[in-house]
Amino acid sequence: MQNSAIRLTKKEVKTLPKELQDKITIELTFPVRQKPNGVFEVRYRAHGYNVAASSKDENKLKAKFIEALRNSSPRELPAPAVAVQSAAKFETVAGRWLELKRPTIKPTTHAYYVQLFGANIFPVLSGRELAEIKQSDVQQLVNDYVAQEKYRTALKIFQTLQAVFEFAVGEELLERSPMRLLKAPKYEEENGVALTVEEERELLRRIEESKCAPAIKAALIFILYTGIRRSELASAKIVDGCVEVRNSKTRKGFKEKTRFIPVTPMLAAWLPGFKLDELRAVRPDALTQAMKRLMPEHHLHELRHTFITRCQECGVSREVVSVWAGHAADNTQTSKVYTRFSPEFMKKEAQKVIYNLSPLV
Repeated sequence: MQNSAIRLTKKEVKTLPKELQDKITIELTFPVRQKPNGVFEVRYRAHGYNVAASSKDENKLKAKFIEALRNSSPRELPAPAVAVQSAAKFETVAGRWLELKRPTIKPTTHAYYVQLFGANIFPVLSGRELAEIKQSDVQQLVNDYVAQEKYRTALKIFQTLQAVFEFAVGEELLERSPMRLLKAPKYEEENGVALTVEEERELLRRIEESKCAPAIKAALIFILYTGIRRSELASAKIVDGCVEVRNSKTRKGFKEKTRFIPVTPMLAAWLPGFKLDELRAVRPDALTQAMKRLMPEHHLHELRHTFITRCQECGVSREVVSVWAGHAADNTQTSKVYTRFSPEFMKKEAQKVIYNLSPLV
């Protein structure tokens, strides 16, 4: 499987128990995660169901998951505390909202929403009538995650519920949204920091001495010396002395962009030992887990920060580094439309990216 999610077809859904078919139609995509021990796992937790399947072979996971769904039964959900005022169930409206969003979002984004509903929202609000959900119910749900210091999850829940209830008002299923007087929880994005040269040297040593698969080791080093995102690894090619990748941040409906990062001396020292086909096949979550084990004080995306920082420390201009990273240098017409660096100039700039990491390089 190429995507880290399982999608059930309508034909497969029809093989499930009738009571589950009615609930699962809005959640046809289920995220797959890989545990540190290499086992793949998928779960469905909503509407009173708690179904899980796991396998060391990802190709066998879907069949195991479907079988687990067929043999599952729901726990009894608590009765609503308020008298029924509307026939619209929360999960039904949430499902309609998500289906309308599907054409405009990426499959991975859709899978994230499904996971958020299934793991964080439906266990609390599933089975409730829209009209009976008060702002205190939503506030308590958000507060529970804030109390656990899961600020990002709290904010995502708030934003998602806000969109669902606004959709319900627009569809005339509700007169007013229970979110209208609530304030979003505070969450400051952690942008991460670049590794110091000493930390970079230590990471390479740990990679070399680790028991990680050779492809995972190579992929970590490749990201460190190209600055690509983990989701872009599968598209990486070496073309005329440059690393070619497709920009994973392209929004649905926009043209997919390809960018080129010239091979720097730091990457060139490692390339002969890399098997690019194996490197591209490494799963993104396997890289995240490997980085967490090798250097717990940093996360995988900080390898991208490190590449960008080293390039600038070695004298490459910010505008050129922005092109390599797939960022816009600024919002001026000059930067967006007129500035086009030649391949020869880019390769010349890349030769500046060389620094001492002895005795490893």
